[in-house]
Amino acid sequence: MTSEHIEMHLKFLFDLDNLLEDMEAQDYQSIGFKIEKEEHLSLARARNDLLKKLPEEIADMYERLKKRYQRAIAPVDNGFCFGCFQKLPTELITRQKEFLTCPNCGRILYWRKKS
Repeated sequence: MTSEHIEMHLKFLFDLDNLLEDMEAQDYQSIGFKIEKEEHLSLARARNDLLKKLPEEIADMYERLKKRYQRAIAPVDNGFCFGCFQKLPTELITRQKEFLTCPNCGRILYWRKKS
């Protein structure tokens, strides 16, 4: 699996995690959103399927980071990790095509695409 595919899977996983957390929040339900149990189970199954598609060591790292931080992955913009807002070493910035973690907070990094 290429680093681009891993990055794409991690972003989808992150989005699913946020959606599942929102669905379980009392505020979400109190404003009138009705959540069917089947829909919730379907999203949870999709999350598990997506997690299984990742290499095992990356899936384990994601789950470990998810327990520690609300955001297990963080974008990089202008050389800064947007998880901890620390400037990344120049050496890391030149290795954008690789699977990398922030040396400060440990989050999985991805680079925002410039338009």
